[in-house]
Amino acid sequence: MSAEKIKEKSYRFALVADIHIDLEKNGENTYFIYAEENFRQLLQAAKKYGCEFIISAGDQVTNATGAVEEWKRYREIIRDSGYQGLIFEALGNHELRYAKYGGCSVRECVDEFIQYTELSEKPVIRENGKPYYEYIHPLFGDSYLFMAIENGYDVNSLDNFSDEQMDWAESAIAKRTAQGRRIFLIQHSPLYGFGAGDDRENPAYLGSIRTQDAAGNIFPNNLRFRKLLETYKDIIWASGHTHLRFEDEKNYSDDSGNSCRMFHIPALSGTTRLTYDSDGKRTLDRAFREDEAQGYIVDVYEDKAVFSGVNFFRDELYPLYTYTIKR
Repeated sequence: MSAEKIKEKSYRFALVADIHIDLEKNGENTYFIYAEENFRQLLQAAKKYGCEFIISAGDQVTNATGAVEEWKRYREIIRDSGYQGLIFEALGNHELRYAKYGGCSVRECVDEFIQYTELSEKPVIRENGKPYYEYIHPLFGDSYLFMAIENGYDVNSLDNFSDEQMDWAESAIAKRTAQGRRIFLIQHSPLYGFGAGDDRENPAYLGSIRTQDAAGNIFPNNLRFRKLLETYKDIIWASGHTHLRFEDEKNYSDDSGNSCRMFHIPALSGTTRLTYDSDGKRTLDRAFREDEAQGYIVDVYEDKAVFSGVNFFRDELYPLYTYTIKR
């Protein structure tokens, strides 16, 4: 196919995070009360707008008292929607949450993620048994790398990535960069005080990935991850986790040209907003609004990618939160 023909073509996908299907305590005290309806709205929008696939950047389930029934509901909603495209999920911290309470092991939570996302049936490249993987777009050859918070729920108190995962990520990014491929990196949690998704000067969300603990001990693989973002500036990185809404205008950064292009995806299940507590400290308002199911529709061309902010609940575009990333 000639370069001119390729340039005429494009593809489209939906980009969301924090779906949070929630069946805590068999329906009692459900926290993310709008999750299922907002997920249904996303799937209908993906059909309406001709999305080739959907990317979910982690926390598909809430997993306070076991994730299996939530995963089953997740799959049921997809099946009933009639959406026929691919869905690619990243492993977030909530997929591992029940292990924190001793209900299962971290490995069992990872295995549930692999099973119920039907990862082994998707056209991806991955090592056997691993929750991180790569999808290569069949027309443009764009690389989508899905990393996984694989070591536990409390992401701010541990090294989130194994040696093997960081070896894989560094190798894959170096290889695809040398091949001239565009790279989209999907990784659930942002770094504390870095990138998009929070107030960088005075972070409101304490539960983001740290490169060191309170005593100054380095988390080496978290630091390796940050160095990847600073080394390969052409990467487009998308994360979720803080749920911060578009209107707080913390959803894009390239660290003044010192890092890759970093997008925050607000939340499908309901957004948070920056505010101050009674002591004047920066914090997040977690009163989730039903009508704020925010994410992106992304149109990818040979020479650019256009990220259009969307409220999937209201089926409404946000022109103020639309970004064009040139290749």
